[in-house]
Amino acid sequence: MGRFDDLALAWDSEPKRVEGAMIFVDKVKATLQQDIKHFKLLDYGCGSGLVSFGFAGDVENIDGLDNSSGMIDVYNKKAKDIGLKNISGKLHNINNEDLKSNTYNLIVTNMTMHHINSPFDFVSKLTKSLKNGGHIFIADLYLEDGTFHGDNDGVVHFGFDIDTVKEAFFKAGLENIKIEKLHSISKVPKNYDVFIASGTKL
Repeated sequence: MGRFDDLALAWDSEPKRVEGAMIFVDKVKATLQQDIKHFKLLDYGCGSGLVSFGFAGDVENIDGLDNSSGMIDVYNKKAKDIGLKNISGKLHNINNEDLKSNTYNLIVTNMTMHHINSPFDFVSKLTKSLKNGGHIFIADLYLEDGTFHGDNDGVVHFGFDIDTVKEAFFKAGLENIKIEKLHSISKVPKNYDVFIASGTKL
């Protein structure tokens, strides 16, 4: 993931990226509408921690996993600089590594799935890592024409057909599946829509 290693130090300087992460965090909190202070949270594809740090004061513990060592370095430095002891980032490649099973109350992943080989394997592995009663939230692009990224290095999917996402959630055994538009990202000369998909492991 060399490209993301190169981008890591400047990742938080893009206002649209920060705004999108906060929209995602706010939507997850509004949807849950419950006390999450004892939750163990996994932020998969955590990058520099935009989503994780949005939950830092709300949950007990956050594990951030990412396939870019540069991003993990930035993530952990930010946590140390801020003085957050409940956040830890580690290098992980879900394409060929499993996750700890039955571990998390909440799993969030924002704009990551289009970099993962198989959405079905991805959702299945995340679901296995959830505790019973746990929730998963995935935000990513609706199908697009390949123009969202200026450089498609590392991009495996040009967004997703919603039926495919729904099937991946269903096959993983998730319940209460819901998919809706989250927001749009404006790039010249067009807008790209982002969905949020959620489900519960019962």
